[in-house]
Amino acid sequence: MGQFLSCILGQSPLPPLLKLPVEIILLIAYQLSSSPESLVALSLTCKTLSFLCNRDAVNLGDESRRHLLLLLEKDLGNKFFYCHVCRQLHHFSQQWDNLNPWDYKCYDYQILNTFRPSYSSLYRLSYIQARLIMNRHFYGSPKGLPLESIPHSAVAANEDGRPPWQQTISARIVGDELFLCITHSLTGRAATLRNVIDKGQSGICQHLAWGRFRRMPELMKPEGDGSNELSPFQACHEVPGYCTMCLTDYVITVERTEDHERIRSGTEVGANGTVTLKPLINGWSITLIAYHQVGQCRDPEDWKWTRLKETPRITLFPHEEHTQHRDMALHPPGAIKEKWQTGET
Repeated sequence: MGQFLSCILGQSPLPPLLKLPVEIILLIAYQLSSSPESLVALSLTCKTLSFLCNRDAVNLGDESRRHLLLLLEKDLGNKFFYCHVCRQLHHFSQQWDNLNPWDYKCYDYQILNTFRPSYSSLYRLSYIQARLIMNRHFYGSPKGLPLESIPHSAVAANEDGRPPWQQTISARIVGDELFLCITHSLTGRAATLRNVIDKGQSGICQHLAWGRFRRMPELMKPEGDGSNELSPFQACHEVPGYCTMCLTDYVITVERTEDHERIRSGTEVGANGTVTLKPLINGWSITLIAYHQVGQCRDPEDWKWTRLKETPRITLFPHEEHTQHRDMALHPPGAIKEKWQTGET
């Protein structure tokens, strides 16, 4: 055995596995024969094992090839991640810059497979980034990406001359699942905020959009008999709410405030622009804290992820999709918020 390995390895020190008798190594390979992907993974560890295991004789079907790539993602996770679309390993940089999907042939899928709180929000969480963050959790550093790769702030732009929503993002892992907490805040004159809400360009998920037909009760204009001019908002403090489709809970506070009105320049919704502070006003402040249970991010077709990131068309025509949605018995109102706050599942 020693002379045989010396011819292959020269004077390099033997790793512990190769100090075993050839018969034992072949027995290990035999035990792995029922799992072709495991046998190939073993053969890829070094040239000697590649010679002994004869991986060329292994016939990998589509499913075995997928399992092999997942094993390699686990071992090489500091540089590569598994793509479920093209069933290949893609390279990524630890200097995360939201991973331009134009780099990949699966562009169409990757660009759509992204969570945005609303159409106008500049914050995006791609499935790729979510998977890499969970790879770090499951496989340890330096695999995948840290939670800190998620940006801490963003805006949801409104029409030119209207204040944007300020968004503060934080993330944590609870019970082997990724959670997001996004605070949406908006301050301005009553008429300005009323106009922003009625335009319906903002939201916390695609199901809780602030349009006329899906407006949250706390943001609706108070009703009256018309004899007196009513306030455009009804004040409230940390009123809870939830989405019936995806795993999202929220609390909302609407109150009078004295603050600087923020005006964003730029004519396109979502376009980059400049935020300027106007003088102090006696206006209103809306603060909405949303809690999202993203999931383990092991499969892009997992319902927790697909419901969270689904497109507006699916939201408007839910009968066209037959995917699972939030089971209120398993995930009752407030459960997502409680998991975030307690760190327990």
